[in-house]
Amino acid sequence: MIERDNITKERVNKMKKAKIPRFKTIEEERAFWDTHSFIDYLSELEETKELIFERPPLKRNFQIRLDDETIRKLKKLSSKKGTDMSTILRGWIREHLDKELKTA
Repeated sequence: MIERDNITKERVNKMKKAKIPRFKTIEEERAFWDTHSFIDYLSELEETKELIFERPPLKRNFQIRLDDETIRKLKKLSSKKGTDMSTILRGWIREHLDKELKTA
């Protein structure tokens, strides 16, 4: 019983200190919650009656042509990651564009 009380006290103390970080991407947030319990952040959460997604509006559509095999692989990857293909592609473009601009 004493051990259980100590674990409970440790968890309560952790909850008082824990702050939910600000995330740059949905993927970053997903990775965080995959390794953390929302129970440790109850004091940070707010009750809401409706589902709210805050996402900056995208400015433009951009169309590219891909072969069937590439699309099939992209669909498979997006399914495994639990996200859509355009999110993966935007992430890759941003990542590689930043890297290329640094070395150009």
